[in-house]
Amino acid sequence: MSELYRYESRQRWTSMTLVLNMVVLLVMYFAASHLIAPSEGREQLFFWARIMGGLIELCLLFTAIYFWIQNGTFRMVVNSERFEVSDPLSESASFSIPVNEIVAIDQTHQKQSNSNSIVLHTTYGERMRLTQTYHYNRTKLYAALAKANPDIRLPKNAWRFKQV
Repeated sequence: MSELYRYESRQRWTSMTLVLNMVVLLVMYFAASHLIAPSEGREQLFFWARIMGGLIELCLLFTAIYFWIQNGTFRMVVNSERFEVSDPLSESASFSIPVNEIVAIDQTHQKQSNSNSIVLHTTYGERMRLTQTYHYNRTKLYAALAKANPDIRLPKNAWRFKQV
């Protein structure tokens, strides 16, 4: 039972990305404070920027610390028999299903809410959403699923979404 596709991402990488975002936010704040000409509007802008920027920095810091300590692993694996997704952030997004029970995968874009969704359909009528939070390669994932079960209806292009 060899693996056809495997993607893993540790939460420590996400933690480091959040810390990088904190640094970028601080650089943007200091650049703006030196580039915007003094005025009454500038003072009001930076009054609110200090409050909101501080809150955002704290949220990013606490989230980064949480991810660093938890260090869970997001895992997506396809082999000849099963498709498994394990998401440390959401038990409802985690599942393990036999590949022969997968009927189709739909990718849709809802114009009203400007959101994309990827939904897996099973022979029993179940619908499971695939998370888009991680940077797994959908082209390789779909190729592995097609190899494991050629009867699965897959999107023609892994990067295009049907508008609904």
